[in-house]
Amino acid sequence: MLNIEQTILSQYANSPSLCTIIDGQNQALDPTALIDQWYALVWNVQTAQGYGLDVWGRIVGVSRVLTISSETYLGFAEANDLTEEGFNTAPWYSGVNATTNFALSDEGYRQLIYAKALANITDCSILALNLIAMTLFAGQGDVWVQDNGGMTMTYVFDFVPTDVQISIIQNSGVLPRPAGVGVSYSIKSAS
Repeated sequence: MLNIEQTILSQYANSPSLCTIIDGQNQALDPTALIDQWYALVWNVQTAQGYGLDVWGRIVGVSRVLTISSETYLGFAEANDLTEEGFNTAPWYSGVNATTNFALSDEGYRQLIYAKALANITDCSILALNLIAMTLFAGQGDVWVQDNGGMTMTYVFDFVPTDVQISIIQNSGVLPRPAGVGVSYSIKSAS
């Protein structure tokens, strides 16, 4: 602690033995480094790691473990998601997904936490939804929200998301939508 002398009662301040013991305890138990480390690894979401990010995930309500659907299908039940393929490229959709659980890395989880925190406070305007999508997929390509009219909207991706990103889009629930609005996902063709 800083200024340990100020915490010693005046009747004990002139005891060299007691002051030496207190000074030794202060040097051995100085919490300054521990507090700085705790702030960097837990409290500051920009630098948090491991357990600290898990705490932030619980605060905003998102899990580090996502279910990854790594198979694509030819079928109709999943027509509004990002797993459909054309003829002669994928098996028929049978209604049962082959899934695995995947724990996100710290950087991926940090982006998911930011996006969920933004989703928790959004007004679901097109501007806010675009900000969330651009934050989540920064540096990977263009992504935007398209108002289709008729109480529907589409998240449009100008890049091909990875299996992990597809699971973030479809399974994590961080991409919000206004109440009563149907949402679909589309990958813009590269041609």
